[in-house]
Amino acid sequence: MLTITDHETVLYKIVSGGRRGKVTLGHILQFVTGVNEEPILGYTMHPSIVFTVVGIGGFLPTSSTCINCLKLPRGTADTPLPDVDKLHSLYDYAFSNIYFGLL
Repeated sequence: MLTITDHETVLYKIVSGGRRGKVTLGHILQFVTGVNEEPILGYTMHPSIVFTVVGIGGFLPTSSTCINCLKLPRGTADTPLPDVDKLHSLYDYAFSNIYFGLL
């Protein structure tokens, strides 16, 4: 069972590695902000990460591109995080589908 700290570590490894399979930092950035590279003048609202309670969508990450916010469901006592491989496959699926998080 993964803890919240483990969840943060998994995300850190995905992001800090720069690549995870077919997913790049550009994919993650586009998922969160709607653009795949940082604007020349930067963001007026800096991208952020919020850990939410797991809901109907399970552990699939979501985003609010209007406020540049990545929402990652966290495990609870009743609904623990899935194993690392399952979590990676959910993240890969979400981040590689450009329509996720885009308006």
